Amino acid sequence: MGSSARSQSLAAVSRNHMPVSRWTMPAVAFPRWVLLLLLGWSPLAFAATDKVDAYLRAEMARNHIPAAAVAVIRDGKVIKLQAYGTANLEANVPATTRSSFQIASGTKMFTAVLLMELVGQGKLRLDEPISQYIEGTPPAWKGITVRHLAGHTSGLKPGPPDADMPGVAAAVEAAKKVPLASAPGEKAAYGSDDFTLLTSILEKVSGTPYPQLLRDRITTPLGMSNTRFDNAAHDPEHIVLTSDVVPGRVATYQWKTDHQQQYWFVYPHYTRAAGGLFSSITDMTKFVSALMGDTLLDAEQRKALWTPAPLNDGTPGGFAVGWTVGRYRGRTEVGHSGGPALSDTVYYPEEKLAVVVLTNQRKLTPMLAHGVANFYLTPPAFLNEPGIPDALPARTSAVKQILSALAEGKADAGAFTGALKADIKELNAWMAPGLGGLPPLSRLVLLRESPDHQTRTYRAVYGRDQTKQWLLTFDAAGLISEVDVREE
Repeated sequence: MGSSARSQSLAAVSRNHMPVSRWTMPAVAFPRWVLLLLLGWSPLAFAATDKVDAYLRAEMARNHIPAAAVAVIRDGKVIKLQAYGTANLEANVPATTRSSFQIASGTKMFTAVLLMELVGQGKLRLDEPISQYIEGTPPAWKGITVRHLAGHTSGLKPGPPDADMPGVAAAVEAAKKVPLASAPGEKAAYGSDDFTLLTSILEKVSGTPYPQLLRDRITTPLGMSNTRFDNAAHDPEHIVLTSDVVPGRVATYQWKTDHQQQYWFVYPHYTRAAGGLFSSITDMTKFVSALMGDTLLDAEQRKALWTPAPLNDGTPGGFAVGWTVGRYRGRTEVGHSGGPALSDTVYYPEEKLAVVVLTNQRKLTPMLAHGVANFYLTPPAFLNEPGIPDALPARTSAVKQILSALAEGKADAGAFTGALKADIKELNAWMAPGLGGLPPLSRLVLLRESPDHQTRTYRAVYGRDQTKQWLLTFDAAGLISEVDVREE
């Protein structure tokens, strides 16, 4: 799975280290800063990478992450590349920069690039109805376009994948029989058959099966030798699981109370355009770096790739063409997570800065890429905006205590009502990983509120310059009935 606009929402209830050549020097004790400049590093950049190491090691310990890998790319150049921890606990294999992690829904970024390449070749158009490419579409699909599929706004009903589905063609026929959950363009709904239909379109237009198309157009030309599918599948009785060998595969784990469990999510073959790709942090730098120039797509195609399509009411849907799109620290951000945080990619087009973090811990929220990006992005311009007058300062004071408790996973059910109160354990478990790695909450700024004070939006400032927006809904007694926390 991936994150839509990278928000966490419970409404009522994703080369080795910066390459240093080995060369012989005279036996002279150069100052550290001289060595850094000789190697093309600035002391500031080196300090940032030192902090990245410390940050990620601390988060790995806090969140029971056996292995992780990080890359920071600026203007096509890799300025940070590192792997940490253990790729396989049973074999005690260390993670390297060429270890292949499961990137889950991060696969969608590759699919979107393939789509835009075909658009650039004039073989399809984003705003054409899918009936141009899929035969026998039902009348209800008349208004669905290729862009709707790529932006998860088709109206197709979300649902779990069917492990027994024999292939893409059968999945498309099955989808035709299911009523739409909403009108095309009405809302974004992640997890439907959107990318299955996109697979059908890509294969028909290109005349090539999706895995081969991925190899021919992206992984082979870029030299991504650690990137592939494992083709995992259950036997008809769902007793035996088989998969291809993935050299350097990183095992995936989930933390269970006090120990690790190995975890497998088996992606049915017809869903491969949506998820299931394995890749290394080295390969991910090749992919992201290529997108910073014209290697894969030209400037016009990249602009289309990252331009959000509005919903029918004019509001943004949270997705562009297969990529999430939003704001972070006052900047445009595009990317995708998967697993929900086995892979986490963020890119800031105006600054040509990208961060990729891969992990093998399933029980995690996609926050590590932002944590790394914070070392490279200047504070947002809105940081010291005063907000609006607060008619209920006591409520704000109580909210500050509740948010601090959520960061520790210790919020009390007595502050909530309805489903949030009933699911307080789940709420704490979901919020703590993402909030617990932030500095302490320093202040709350009231940004907006309804006339009856029952809906309030706060800017929470953590430490000196890290922020989140909290949209809270209260009942008549002042208890919290809905929570939505968003990046800004």
